[in-house]
Amino acid sequence: MGYARKMGKAEIQRPIIIIGAARSGTKFLRDILASGSKTAVVPYDVNYVWRSGVSWESDDLLDPKALTQNRQRFIRKSLAGIARLKTDERLIEKTVANTLRVPFVEAVFPDAVYVHLIRDGKDVTESAMRQWKAPPNWRNLLKKLREMPLRNLDYVVWFGFNTLRGMVRGNKGGDVWGPRYAGISDDTANRPLVEVCALQWKFCVETALSDLASIPSDRVFEIRYEDLVNNPIALTDLVDKLGLPDKDVILTKYKTLVNPTIGTGNSRLSKEDNASMQTILEPTLTKLGYLK
Repeated sequence: MGYARKMGKAEIQRPIIIIGAARSGTKFLRDILASGSKTAVVPYDVNYVWRSGVSWESDDLLDPKALTQNRQRFIRKSLAGIARLKTDERLIEKTVANTLRVPFVEAVFPDAVYVHLIRDGKDVTESAMRQWKAPPNWRNLLKKLREMPLRNLDYVVWFGFNTLRGMVRGNKGGDVWGPRYAGISDDTANRPLVEVCALQWKFCVETALSDLASIPSDRVFEIRYEDLVNNPIALTDLVDKLGLPDKDVILTKYKTLVNPTIGTGNSRLSKEDNASMQTILEPTLTKLGYLK
C-alpha cells in the first residue's frame, strides 16, 4: 500500500487513452506505443482507480455527472503517479472497462486522445472464455496491491468476494471477469459462458462506437487489430497521427512482439457454442464489415 504516498505531481496533458474490449490486443498496442521516448505508461489495468468510491456498483458504467473535483483530482494524480509521469511526457493508459464509460473518461480528461482498437468478436469471445476460466495472475495482483492507494481498499474486498464466487461456479478468473456491462451479473447466473463473453464484446464495442462519435474526430482514432498485426503501416500511420516520436523504436518493438492470431476462435469452439455466439455477434460483426 506504499503507493498512497506517491501521488503524481506532473500535470497530465493530452493523454492517450486506449479503448477496446478485453482480449482485443489493447495491452499489445499499449506496450508498443509506450516503447518510444517522451511517454509514461500505466503498466496494467487500473479499474480500481477509475472506480474509486464506487467499487461495489454492479457495472462499470460510471456517470460523469457524479464526478466531483476531488475524485477527478484523485484519478489524475493516481495515474500520473503509477506511470511515474514527468512534465515533458505524455501519459498512455488502457483499462478495458473504460470502453463502457467514455463520457466519464472525457470528464476526467477533456483533452484526451482516444485510440479505439477493434478485433473480430469471434476471436475475442473464444479468448475471453479461456480467461474467465484461468486463475488470477497472483504476481501481477500483488504488484498492484503494493502500489494501491489506501482509499481503494474497498476494491480489494470486492475482488476477494468476486474471486470466491467465481471459484464456486467453476470460473477461476472470478464470478465476473473483464468489463462489467449492465446486467452481466444476471447473465453469468443464467446464461452459458459463451453468450456472456459474446455480449461482453458486443456491449463494449457498440457502447464505445456510440460514445466516441460525440467527441471531435481529431481526438479519436480507430484501428483494427487485424490491420495492426498484419500491416506495420497501420501502426506507423497511427504513430504519426498521435504525434509520438521515435517511430523506428516503436516499429522495432512491434516486430519483437507481434504474433498474429486471427480467425482461430471458431475452430476452438463446439458447434453449439459457435451457433450461440454467432446469433449474438452477427449484427455487430456485419456492421463492422467482419461478415458480408
